[in-house]
Amino acid sequence: MMTQLSIIFVLTALVNTIDTSAYAARLAGVRTGHPALAGSLYNVLTLGSRGANALAGPLLASLTDLAVLNQSTTSLLNVYRTVVLAASIGTVIAALGIPSLSRILARGIAAYEHRRSLPQVVVRGASVQGLWRMTADLTPPRLSAVRESRRSPFPKRFLIASVLVTAIAAVSNAAAMYASALVPQGARTATSLSPMLAGFGLVLSIFVVNPVAALVTDEALREERPLKDVT
Repeated sequence: MMTQLSIIFVLTALVNTIDTSAYAARLAGVRTGHPALAGSLYNVLTLGSRGANALAGPLLASLTDLAVLNQSTTSLLNVYRTVVLAASIGTVIAALGIPSLSRILARGIAAYEHRRSLPQVVVRGASVQGLWRMTADLTPPRLSAVRESRRSPFPKRFLIASVLVTAIAAVSNAAAMYASALVPQGARTATSLSPMLAGFGLVLSIFVVNPVAALVTDEALREERPLKDVT
């Protein structure tokens, strides 16, 4: 069980690291003036996120089924808390890695403009030489950026909605599975509620989070606000 839980932990952290790294694509798009191309390159990373999520889901479901069979559902709560902890760690890793990833994506944009072939860019980037070059783009987050974030250009409703969207995404699947374990006779009903929970976060994202973030990004591209606002 511990081995399986460790694999789920790593996969969950990876999924949340990649998903949160979408902000790095926005930053790279503003820096290079190619936001659409930055988003396209970021989609390569999302393939890894989807693959990790596809593996973590069945593993977590099998742990839930095993606990139900052994009538030890009380231990599942710690399992799901571990999953949420992994999601939190993945989000923090992504936040710390945004400066580096935005520079790596900017390098990828320049490479694509030169080669006009995304597979070639990915293959060369994944080579030993390409990975070595990426080390030059590794940079820690600046403390000054953290201090500047206190004067955020975003309204409070945006920040609160962002927290809610991330929280709902982190717990929706685990909450539905836990409900299916607590009420085995309604297991299929419980697991089918996960998209409904996630849908609430999606509505918040569509109507509150994404429009504000996109507006700030577009204004920075038009040089109507400084790059630090996007950062």
